[in-house]
Amino acid sequence: MCKKIVLLAGFFLMLVYQLQALTLTERTTDAETLSTNSSWFYSTNMRYGALAVIVLLLIIMLFKNNNNQKKSGKLSKDLKRIREERNQLRHEIENLRNELKESNSLRAEDKFEIDKLKEEMSLALSKQTEEEVAGNTFIWDKPEAPQKIQETFYSRYADLADGFSASELLTREGNDTIFEITILSPNKATFKVSANPAAQKYALSNADYFLEPTCHYDTLPSGNIINESPGLLTLSGGKWEIKEQARISFR
Repeated sequence: MCKKIVLLAGFFLMLVYQLQALTLTERTTDAETLSTNSSWFYSTNMRYGALAVIVLLLIIMLFKNNNNQKKSGKLSKDLKRIREERNQLRHEIENLRNELKESNSLRAEDKFEIDKLKEEMSLALSKQTEEEVAGNTFIWDKPEAPQKIQETFYSRYADLADGFSASELLTREGNDTIFEITILSPNKATFKVSANPAAQKYALSNADYFLEPTCHYDTLPSGNIINESPGLLTLSGGKWEIKEQARISFR
């Protein structure tokens, strides 16, 4: 910009010098009339003023153009810097995302390893506990359970006031065996009314004698006997004593 202004000023000075030289020549050759020289001098000053205005306008235009170029250059640099910063930020964000993915992957692997270690420790403790229990446990020879010759017995009625004589129990069911007795252990048993229709008919023929002492019911005895829940017996001496009556109903 400065070079352009210097060149323009030099050109302007050269032009002024030539015009002055031309003026001097004209004055020496044409000095006869004063009115003519005055007119020429006025026109020459007008040309100088016009040239000065043109040069000034050119300088102003060049100055504005130079400022615009500077601003444009600065804006270009700022834009380039912003783009570079944006690209750098994108790169950093991408790196952070990759690091986050790696961190999540490591956390998942660590959690899997921790769960695996916990499971192994639990199994090891369980095995150790079992071994300690086995080492501190004494195994005694268990007596052989007595063989049961018969688990189910039958009885015609409760021959005792509150139970059945153990010696009077039958091993076979008959039309007159009203009760069915099931042995649960050497001293416990349950009993119920037989499902045999002939035995039930026999029981209903004298319900007060056969059913009243042994069973609990809420309606008059008639029809078919339905077992709701069995009665409970305990062995006391030679008697199966009734601890709980059987519950029956009629249909």
